[in-house]
This record gives sequence, structure tokens and C-alpha cells, in this order.
Amino acid sequence: MMTEIKIITISIETPDGRLPSAKVKVPNIALGLADLVPPMQKLCDGIVNLALQRERRKGETISCHKGCEDGLCCCQLVPLSPPEVFYLEAFIQGLPSEKRSQIFTLFQILRKAMDQKGLTEKIRNIESTDEHQLIAYEYFRMGVFCPFLEEGACSIYPLRPFACREYNITSPSEFCADPFSKGIRKVKISRSMTTASARLAGELCNQPPALIPMPLLLEWARENAAIAQQKWPGIWLFERMMFYAIGEEV
Repeated sequence: MMTEIKIITISIETPDGRLPSAKVKVPNIALGLADLVPPMQKLCDGIVNLALQRERRKGETISCHKGCEDGLCCCQLVPLSPPEVFYLEAFIQGLPSEKRSQIFTLFQILRKAMDQKGLTEKIRNIESTDEHQLIAYEYFRMGVFCPFLEEGACSIYPLRPFACREYNITSPSEFCADPFSKGIRKVKISRSMTTASARLAGELCNQPPALIPMPLLLEWARENAAIAQQKWPGIWLFERMMFYAIGEEV
């Protein structure tokens, strides 16, 4: 029996302009949450690029670049949606054993530093946006880099989280040494794939939308392994993804 293929034409209008129309072939096979990440990365990149073009037309300069300020933005507490957690966890598990062990060790060091500051418990019991901001500030002050940072640059740049793709600034890069008090000017993104993917996962799993801090990636994936194994019909899942990504049916 041949696999059903549906050709979906995607045409997305944003406040910053229209993304180029694209035809996507979607096989109607069972897909999981992690399978949503690659197409959403492409959407995210397109939306972010339109926002960056808008800023440049206004005469702004994008301060972010490879090796900028030795990767200080990679000391921030990066939120991940459940699909991203499972996607990155699968990537880590697929690394050569030596590299995988290195990543595991870096996550353990990060977790130990958080435990010593009492941040792990605070994150698990967070209740409000104000608390999140305070915890994010405390985390940044630890000065511990993301486990994927190597020589001042992201070692998984093509796979980096939506939040990292969506984080761009026009304020001076030296402000990144203290982003919570220096008046960082972030580029406004019209549609956030971080939020969209978290909301979609919430619907699919019948749970409130969740964002998982990067340092807890591995243990959250382990604790929720059953969710990672869940599958949905591919065409239906793609259409639900697009609904959350662009706010309308396709």
C-alpha cells in the first residue's frame, strides 16, 4: 500500500511582510513531537529574517554575530518547548560516545551549579512571570555557559532552539554583560515558534503548555519518555502545527 502524500501550499503573511510561498509534501505516516521541529525551524528562520530586515530598513544594526562578547547570551536561561526537548535529546543520544559523554558531563556540571544556588528547586516550583525573571537573573549571574557552547560559538547552530533564533538585539553588544539592567533592545518577532510549539504540545498531550529550561533538558526528556513515543497522523499533525504557527488553518 502506497503512503498517502498531501501537497500543502504554505503562504504566510506577517506584519513584517510575506514569506515566499512554498509547497510541502507531507506523508501521512505516524509522527511524533520531535518531527515537528525541523519544519518549525524553517518557519522561525523566515519570520526572524523578515524582522531583521525591518530593523535594518529602520537604520538599526543587529549586534548579534558569531563569537560576540564570547557568547555571553549563552549564559541565559533558554526555554525549550517539549518538541525541542525530544528533538535535542535524540540528537545528543545519536552523537559518538565520547562526544555524548562530554555533553552529559557539561549538563551535570550545570545542574550541580544550579543545585548549589537553589535554582533547580525554584524552577520546579515557579508560579509567576515575575518569579521567572528573578530566576533568569540569578541563573545568568552564575556565569555558566550552555553545554553546547564551544570556543565562543554555538556547536549546534543549525539545530539551536527557537528561543535562540528569536533572540536578536540592536543595542550595543557590550550591554550583554548585564542584559537585565542595561536596557537591552530586543528585535520584536511577530510570531514566536517557542510559544507556538509549546501550545501545540499542550493540546496534543492534554496538558497546560510547558517550557523547560535548557539545563533540565535531559532529565525532563527521561521523565517524559512516554510522551516522546506518542504518534499522530502526519497530515493532521502538520496542519495543527501550521495552525499554531500562523494562526489559521491550512
